[in-house]
Amino acid sequence: MDLIQPSDEKRISARFKTDFSAHVTTNIGETFPANVSNISLSGLQLCCDHYLVKALMSKLEPHTMKNPIRFLLNFTVTTRQRTHVPVDIICQQVYLRRLGDDSFLLGCMFESFDHGSENDLKDHLQNFGVKE
Repeated sequence: MDLIQPSDEKRISARFKTDFSAHVTTNIGETFPANVSNISLSGLQLCCDHYLVKALMSKLEPHTMKNPIRFLLNFTVTTRQRTHVPVDIICQQVYLRRLGDDSFLLGCMFESFDHGSENDLKDHLQNFGVKE
């Protein structure tokens, strides 16, 4: 069985510092708050609590390279044209790190964007992003 191991994933795109409030929706429709601490055009890092981690780590089926943990992430950004533009992304978990009793970092790569939100994220990062 090829279980997913923590990795030192290096994103191809430049990382930007962020402080976005976001919502994670699991595959069974539960929604949890999270905070996007950095982002690129290929992935991001979430800060979250144990409730989200527990919801993502289903004991019903093992998560492997062929069956990774996926979820929907949504948050809003400002673009040159508008404010509060929704960004909806299907993410795949890459790593999980425990920071404290109830604090975790969740590294994610992007699988797909909904509603053309990839262009809105690009616009936001190009015009308002602060590189790490």
